[in-house]
Amino acid sequence: MKLPSGKTVVITGATAGIGKALRELYEKAGNVVVNISRHAPESLSDYAADIADRERIEAIVEDIGKRFGKIDILINNAGYGQSGPLELIPDTEIRKITDVNFLGAVWLTRAAIKHMPPGSVIGYVCSVGSIIPMPYRTMYAATKAALGSTAFGMRMELKPLGIKVCALYVAAVKTDFAAHREKIQVSEGKYFKALSGTDRFIDDKGGKNATGKLTPESAAIKMAKALARKRPKAEKLIATPAYFMIYPLAKFSPGLAISIIEKVFGAR
Repeated sequence: MKLPSGKTVVITGATAGIGKALRELYEKAGNVVVNISRHAPESLSDYAADIADRERIEAIVEDIGKRFGKIDILINNAGYGQSGPLELIPDTEIRKITDVNFLGAVWLTRAAIKHMPPGSVIGYVCSVGSIIPMPYRTMYAATKAALGSTAFGMRMELKPLGIKVCALYVAAVKTDFAAHREKIQVSEGKYFKALSGTDRFIDDKGGKNATGKLTPESAAIKMAKALARKRPKAEKLIATPAYFMIYPLAKFSPGLAISIIEKVFGAR
C-alpha cells in the first residue's frame, strides 16, 4: 500500500525507537513531520515538551496550526514502561505514568482536533500488554488499555467529522524500551521471588537484541500502512505471528491466558 505524501504528520516521541522510524518513513514518502518529544532539539520540525504538560502541548499545537494550516496525521506514540508491584509503586510514579502514557495523548488529541480536516487520521499506539496480561506491569498495561478505550470512543465521536481513528496494539519491538523502563525493585518480602523471576524474563527477552521481535522499521511500516487505509480498522495488531495466537486467547479466555503467562513470566 502506498503511503500518503504532502501531508502534515505530528508524532510524539519521534526521537528514538518506533517514533523515529515512523518519522523517517513519512519524511521519505514526502510528508512534513513534526516531532513533539521531551528530548527533541528545538527546530522548525521539533518541539521539546513533556507530553504531560497540558499548557505547553496546547501552545505547540496552536503553533503547528498557524505554521502548517492543518494536521493530517496524528500519532500518539510517546510513553514509557514501568514494572513493580502495584502495592509498592509510589503515588507520584502512578500519577506520572498516567499523565505521560494516557493523559498526554488526551490533551494532544483535544488540541489537535480543530486543526484536522475531513480525511485525517489519529493513531493511538497501544500495547498488546494491555490485553495479554503481564505481571508487575500493571500500571503500564492500565495506561495503554485506557488509550485503547479512548481510541474506540473517539472513533465514534469523530466519524461525523470525517476523522478516522485506529488503535495500534504493538507487541515487542527491538528497542531499548524495556531496558529503560522504570523499575520498582524489592530486595526481600512477599513479592521478591515472583518479581525477580518476572524481571529476569523481561531483561533477558526484552532487550533490543532479543530474537523473534519486530524491528522499529518493520513495525513503523505496518503502522503507517494501517493508518493509510481508506477505512482504518478500529484496532490493528502490530506483531510477529506468535502474538496472533495468544491475542485472541487473551481476549476471549483471559483466565487461561493469565495461567499461561504466569508460567512463562515465572510469576508463580
